[in-house]
Amino acid sequence: MKITTAITILTVTLLTGFSNTLRAEEEKSPAMKLIEIMDFTKTAKAGATASFAPFLAQLKAKGIPEEGIKEVSAAADRFFAKTFDNPELEKEMAKVYENAYTKEEMEQLLEFYKTPLGKKTLETMPQIMQESAKIGQKFAMENQAGFQAEMQEIMTKYTPAP
Repeated sequence: MKITTAITILTVTLLTGFSNTLRAEEEKSPAMKLIEIMDFTKTAKAGATASFAPFLAQLKAKGIPEEGIKEVSAAADRFFAKTFDNPELEKEMAKVYENAYTKEEMEQLLEFYKTPLGKKTLETMPQIMQESAKIGQKFAMENQAGFQAEMQEIMTKYTPAP
């Protein structure tokens, strides 16, 4: 085989692959592009982990040893991975975005997420969610006793006597 023929075949192969990649990218809905640019799976796992952190803190406060905390954390990580690594979840989440935003709005979001501020927003979201969960838990704990007393009163009122 001549070297020019080999180069031609290689060039055609590369261009065809590149063309197919571009076509596949163009065929994706704006919602699926959003899911990808947001790195939904990674972000969802990080958010779930952040939301789970207060529970781990409660276990620690109740005297569960660090070894137990690590086991619970590892079990939660496996659960989150099984839950969020499912490609069908991304498809269903894309439908959520399609119902919440117009195509034009999703395209604007895509453009925003490509900017430095948009990238920073995506990168910092898990940390913000974790800090928000801690703050929310703090305020919830301040009001928990009153809520429990109110719930007890309601349940007593509507629970039939034996």
